[in-house]
Amino acid sequence: MTIERHDHIAVVSIDHPPVNAGTAKQRGALLDAITTVGAWPDLSGVVVTTAGKHFYAGSDLKEFDGPLAEPQLPSVIAAVEALDVPVVAALRGLALGGGLEFALGCDARVATPEVQLGFPEVGFGIVPGAGGTVRSARLIGVEAAFDLVTTGRRVTASEACSLGLVDEIVAESALLERAITLAGSLGEKRRLVEIGAETPFPGRDELLGRLPRRHRPNVRLGGELVISGIALSASEALTAERERFDELRVSDESNSLRYLFFARQSAAKALRSRAATTPIKRVGVIGAGTMGAGLAQLFADKGYETVVVDGHPDALARITDDAILTSTALDVCADCDLVIEAVYEDMQVKHDLLRELEGLVRPDAILATNTSYLDINEMATALSDPSRFGGLHFFNPPQRNKLVEVIPGAATSEQTRAALGELATALGKIAVPSGIGDGFIGNRVYADYRTQAEFLVEDGASPAEVDRAMELFGMAMGPFSVADMSGLDIAWSRRKRLASSRDPRLRYVSIADRLCETGRLGKKAGAGWYAYPEGARRGVEDPTVVDLIDRCRAEAGVTPRSIDVSEIQRRLHGAMVAGAAAVLDSGVAERTGDIDLALTEGFAFPRHLGGPVKAFSRMTEDDQLSALAAVYCSDPIAYTALADSSRGEMPPLVQRLLNGLAK
Repeated sequence: MTIERHDHIAVVSIDHPPVNAGTAKQRGALLDAITTVGAWPDLSGVVVTTAGKHFYAGSDLKEFDGPLAEPQLPSVIAAVEALDVPVVAALRGLALGGGLEFALGCDARVATPEVQLGFPEVGFGIVPGAGGTVRSARLIGVEAAFDLVTTGRRVTASEACSLGLVDEIVAESALLERAITLAGSLGEKRRLVEIGAETPFPGRDELLGRLPRRHRPNVRLGGELVISGIALSASEALTAERERFDELRVSDESNSLRYLFFARQSAAKALRSRAATTPIKRVGVIGAGTMGAGLAQLFADKGYETVVVDGHPDALARITDDAILTSTALDVCADCDLVIEAVYEDMQVKHDLLRELEGLVRPDAILATNTSYLDINEMATALSDPSRFGGLHFFNPPQRNKLVEVIPGAATSEQTRAALGELATALGKIAVPSGIGDGFIGNRVYADYRTQAEFLVEDGASPAEVDRAMELFGMAMGPFSVADMSGLDIAWSRRKRLASSRDPRLRYVSIADRLCETGRLGKKAGAGWYAYPEGARRGVEDPTVVDLIDRCRAEAGVTPRSIDVSEIQRRLHGAMVAGAAAVLDSGVAERTGDIDLALTEGFAFPRHLGGPVKAFSRMTEDDQLSALAAVYCSDPIAYTALADSSRGEMPPLVQRLLNGLAK
């Protein structure tokens, strides 16, 4: 913290690299500085600014697991409001969470054009806790404050100015000078917290009705604090807000969301590299199927020159964006900086394509595959220079799904690996590093989940019962609805590819194969596990599928039994944990957090639970062992590593997985 005097104005600069995040040390230094300048004689005003790129980018989340050290932020803001002279916040970079709350405790705010402001707290399972709901409603009105608090979105300087969140926008070079001038001219304190309504806000129900259908409880609570706080005295409103903040801060949900935040940071750090990379501007996509078309649109939307190649003109017709060049000839990719293939999951097809591409593109161009399951090292043998080849695995639909697995092969250069990671980040994705293994991280764990779901159906549950149980668990969709939406043919192709090497002792459920053999490939075919009558938004149960399941059970010698919701959830959760343990043990995943990140970002595992492993860690040991034992009993050959669970002991592979949560 530095303090300077400009005539009758004190300038306090927050200096807590890299982003001025709020910690006990930072808050203590800030409070000391405010106390110090408050005692200066002939003081007309105070400016609080930053010595770095960001004004104050929120709180250090590492502090949130235990009691918060003093001074806490409300005390610091109270000291600002208690000064006899006006205080101006000079904002640049980020002013988020506690940083924005501190700025709202000042009497005025000036900002540079690049500033970003917001209340991200709802994304961490909490609510603003240092006056954010109280002061924002008094400054910009209940409706605007409700939006900021319940969405957690960031606003630009121009929007912030139009809302009244900041008073002026000035050039970076003029920021300090203008803030000093304003501090000297305000004269009196504005005392924002003293402003309030005499009557309750009349549009409460309308505002709360705008919340998304699947909002978390803390989101509604944040909105209610905004609405109710406007009619309370400042002290009552601030106290109520802080109490809710403290309750939520130590909740399992908030802990889980912070865990995922740090998992994202760890994954990003693992992908960072000092290797020099060539900027990627022009991208080629090979294949105009569902994934290829989605990838092309993603790249085009992000500003890349994009070309799509497919040998079938009918497939190219689905590309409707005029910014995307389409062709049936590969040579349009000759000038691309990166070419990614999204063709049929067949090794020979991909080998032939890669050989042809290598002869067409520039020597410095990167070649990438979007394969979901195939061995990237084997794929790379088709190339004379495999150092420029790697995996960039997107998930459907790529425009909306946040997950990308970055998969270097054994021969992939550090430069290529770095370029793939940078590209994923530039596309706005959550990039997770993965080693090579069947299904990589996400699909490998999800395959265990899907297989166990099929075991449950063979054992006696209906697809709809399994789906309903997992929706109650917190999944947006159950496994069979997801399978129909994604298409049953991709998993069928994998099963056929692995058939010759499958251990005959393993349990194998043939129901999905039989569905595919009859043309029921999912929603795109009008039928899969469910039927999809014309105009139907969701699948409906189909007697044809019921009959097919009954026949398959009889052929397998299985007598169906009733299976309750608890067993369905226990076995499916346990199967994901078993898959996660295998992925970590094989080295395909480097960290437990990478697995939870992949399942929450790519497969809609409930984020408020933190991912399958984090959620499993919160269960009692008896419940953990019960879940693992149930999975083991479903196929003792496939799940040999879980045998200890049937004897009441934690399997070492799972224990290692759980130990990884603390790192």
